[in-house]
Amino acid sequence: MTHTAPATLSTATLNRTDSRLDLTIGFHPMVAKGADRPFAWQAVATGADGRSFAAISASLLPEQRPALEARRITLALERAAALGLGRDEALIAIPLGAAAGLAEPLLSHLFRAALASGIATDRLVVEINADERGDVDHAMALAEACTRRGLSLTLDAFAAGPVALKLLARFTPRFVKLDASLVRGIDASASRRLMAEGVMRLARNMGVTVIARGVERRGEHDVLHAMGVRHYQIETAAIPQPDLPRREARSTLTQPTHRRLAHHNRSAFPLRAARPADAPLAMQVA
Repeated sequence: MTHTAPATLSTATLNRTDSRLDLTIGFHPMVAKGADRPFAWQAVATGADGRSFAAISASLLPEQRPALEARRITLALERAAALGLGRDEALIAIPLGAAAGLAEPLLSHLFRAALASGIATDRLVVEINADERGDVDHAMALAEACTRRGLSLTLDAFAAGPVALKLLARFTPRFVKLDASLVRGIDASASRRLMAEGVMRLARNMGVTVIARGVERRGEHDVLHAMGVRHYQIETAAIPQPDLPRREARSTLTQPTHRRLAHHNRSAFPLRAARPADAPLAMQVA
């Protein structure tokens, strides 16, 4: 009988000196309105030349993408550990490219990297892109593998399209992130409001927390707040600081009701953009 060796992620298809493996990791904070500090940090990888991770991945052959994905996972967890996120209570959100390779090898690499970095896997949240350009079959396989391993899920770039709804119909993620294209200008667009309200109803019925990305103006925030959005992702990197002194709240704010996040209470926009990566460890508060 012939035994097939289990598939694994490999860097063999990319030279280790390839500049496309030279990634920089930043962390975007996710905050609950009224909370003292972020409840989660999203690892965001960019190229040394400033290119987005998606652009770098698109420049590779399909067989080369697993090596890039493995590199992103490793660097993200190493950077999180170096910043002390492994000692904090906040979650660490790791985006995974569903089409980068087989789901099980991808998650095995994630678990090994977490172990090597000293970060507990119950602190990890796997982010799966739910936009229309995604591969729904690969996304389904990755979500299924995460569920089997007990990993929390986030459906990112959620805009109520067919791919996103298929994922939400089959899986119950911990978080859903409204796509920035749906959020921006929502105060001036009835169609965007209707779509966002539909997502909010679905999420509320499923017990899923909705996070708004890309909120830039007060009008956008006010419309989302009226819908019941209480969690936001700041789209600029900030540097985490475990022992941040508390400040008095400026106003009384509605408290989040989600059971996992009810203890987080702070304003929607508490962070300024981070200083360079070699700056002292500090989270800057508005």
